[in-house]
Amino acid sequence: MPRAYVVKTTDKDSGEPIPGVFEELQASRARIGWSYRDNLDLRLIQDKIQQGSPLNKGEQDAKRCLGFFTRPALDDYLLYPHQPNRGLFCVVQVKGEYDYSAAEDGLDGDFRSFRPCSLITAEPVDMYDEIVPSQLRHRLGRPGRFSEVYDTGPLSIVLKALPEAGRIQDDSNKVRLQRIHNELREKLPDVLRREFSRADLSRKLCPDLFERMGYSSVVQEGRAEAGSDIVVSLGSPLLPDSVEIRIGVQAFAYEGIIEESNLQEKLDQLLQGWDANSLNYGALLTTGLCSKEAEEALGRHNRNEPDRLVCLINGRDLADLFLQYFTPGDG
Repeated sequence: MPRAYVVKTTDKDSGEPIPGVFEELQASRARIGWSYRDNLDLRLIQDKIQQGSPLNKGEQDAKRCLGFFTRPALDDYLLYPHQPNRGLFCVVQVKGEYDYSAAEDGLDGDFRSFRPCSLITAEPVDMYDEIVPSQLRHRLGRPGRFSEVYDTGPLSIVLKALPEAGRIQDDSNKVRLQRIHNELREKLPDVLRREFSRADLSRKLCPDLFERMGYSSVVQEGRAEAGSDIVVSLGSPLLPDSVEIRIGVQAFAYEGIIEESNLQEKLDQLLQGWDANSLNYGALLTTGLCSKEAEEALGRHNRNEPDRLVCLINGRDLADLFLQYFTPGDG
């Protein structure tokens, strides 16, 4: 994630947005104020500082914007709160080096410091939109003409969710809790793989999970497993006492994307022991995520062999089950 910075462009007395700033962003020029005289070019101020020369009052004031010249790199983000109206904000991406306009090209002679940019938020975003985490909203409200956003996670959430913008938050926590769940869901597969690597996934985590789900299971190891690390047994009051459904589970910890050949290998192992384990259904359970080709291959198998249906529980599905059935402090 590139770095991000907040640029304040509101009147210091009234707090109202400076007119014309948003139009300049639309024209691919990100501007900052306190640049109303020729000697307030931030490059000149930087030179004086490096030479040890004293700064006059106007230069001292403009110095507070110096980071606009020295800090952003190409593709870094600049956030403009209260533009074009109060309560809204815009995001641009830096696309060029710092420059200084002639007075007639500024905004009423000011805002001559600028950087070429690309406007990311064609439609400005309401600070209380559902896609905006409160941490970012509070960060946009902090004082200072130019400052860095050190935690860019909330901004990343907004950028990914821009197509969904347009709904103002209500009093419920529904959207915030969903974001928390989504983030945990993305991170959990790696954590589960770390804590339950190799055989620990089938020997430790899965039996505990299936028990919490209300199913009986048997862990099989060595040659006796016949392609199923675990066999889960399901009974039901709606079935005769002598009838149970047996599901063979091939469980494997995996990092990253599972390609078709890797998934096919696990599927073949499961199928080879199908009859020996008296299975009705099968499941491939993994901490990894499958490629589109791998998922399509499993789909073809299920269409071609409807008597040997196999479901896929990938890393995100496993994360959902973990969040549903495990709580902190469980043993």
